[in-house]
Amino acid sequence: MTRTRDFHRFHRWTAKLRRRSLRSALPEPREGELQPTHPVRDVRCREWQRDQLHDLMEPEELEAVS
Repeated sequence: MTRTRDFHRFHRWTAKLRRRSLRSALPEPREGELQPTHPVRDVRCREWQRDQLHDLMEPEELEAVS
């Protein structure tokens, strides 16, 4: 490759890396990016509580809930 082609390719590559790092540092969602409807931590906590409640309930109560 010629020097100028190498030079331009290198700068395109470093610009691409810089854009990636800047995008990953942004706290807000980017356009077109899917967002979860509920924060993962809240969903895990709710499911853990539901599981614990399920373990504590008697079999007859479970049939009434289902």
